[in-house]
Amino acid sequence: MARTREKAEVRRREIIENFYEVLKEEGLEGASLANIANRMGVYPSLLVHHFSNKEEMVMELVDYITSRYEEVFLPKLEGIEDPEQRLSGIIDSIFGLDWLRLVDNGAFYACYALSFRNARVHEHFQRMYRALRDVLVAEITAYSESGNAVVMEPGRAADLAIMQLAGFNYYKNIFGNERRFEEISEQLKEYVWSLIRQAPDTH
Repeated sequence: MARTREKAEVRRREIIENFYEVLKEEGLEGASLANIANRMGVYPSLLVHHFSNKEEMVMELVDYITSRYEEVFLPKLEGIEDPEQRLSGIIDSIFGLDWLRLVDNGAFYACYALSFRNARVHEHFQRMYRALRDVLVAEITAYSESGNAVVMEPGRAADLAIMQLAGFNYYKNIFGNERRFEEISEQLKEYVWSLIRQAPDTH
């Protein structure tokens, strides 16, 4: 029974990976079950066996994207005990250009647009950003408690950092190589550190 469940999970992951590739090439409208099945060399009925509709595939794709992002920085934290180094590793990762290239933006924003009309997809996007926020809050809190600095309230600092990240990604998509984004990336890292190190507002 466990082996059957494991095989099913492997197949679902394979379907999602192929869905993602078709989505990159043809957009959400062109990512039909038939096109995905054709790419995989299987019958569409196999996809229906694992996913009842494209909405379910989009939700799982958002979770797949989340896992790809986490795979960038979570392994880098293993074995690092110093809170400042851990937080620095996360900031360096999420504001690095490799992070922005990790997921195809056409695929990402196609799913994101669907979240405006579909509450379940919207919920999965919220889950994705909450996962990143939770990591940032935990690491900012650990950094603060280590006595390194008086910092902004961790939840607010995490929110502001994610807003900077989202804006950076959107802006880079618009202008492509017309701006010196490597330099901007480094400046954003410094700016986020300055936000984190702001004393909390006592008013």
